[in-house]
Amino acid sequence: KELQRLAVTDRLTGLFNRLRLDQALAEQLLRCQRYASSFSLILLDIDHFKVVNDSYGHPVGDQVLVELAHVLRKGTREVDVAGRWGGEEFLVICPDTAFIGAMAAAEKLRKLIASHVFPVIGTKTCSFGVASVQHNDTVSSLMARADTALYRAKANGRNRVEGEA
Repeated sequence: KELQRLAVTDRLTGLFNRLRLDQALAEQLLRCQRYASSFSLILLDIDHFKVVNDSYGHPVGDQVLVELAHVLRKGTREVDVAGRWGGEEFLVICPDTAFIGAMAAAEKLRKLIASHVFPVIGTKTCSFGVASVQHNDTVSSLMARADTALYRAKANGRNRVEGEA
């Protein structure tokens, strides 16, 4: 059982890893297709994270990632699946959540993160992309919309939530 847990957990943050997120995405999509339910994704990226590593070193960067994971745990529902997508990107899968609810959840997380004081560096912001499942979606098409929204948030000034319904 411990080996199973370790296989799906990001060692640094303690959140789910990419393997478990991929599994959860596939499960949610099947569930959505079978029961005509909805779910949404929140993809977030730490703004200007490279500056943290370059200015303070990778151990402080790692500390920021760990601290952000704590904020995500605190700011998401028990049914949500939060994990480290890669590098400084995180993904939250929100079951039974339509687009408007996911946008509100992302905005809540954005405010929580922006007001959090991280050790050594102080405050940090994130940019968010939100997408909700559509009738003919695949995991790839859904993730692509979330990614497009995230890039739009970054292009529009960062520390903001953008969505692709």
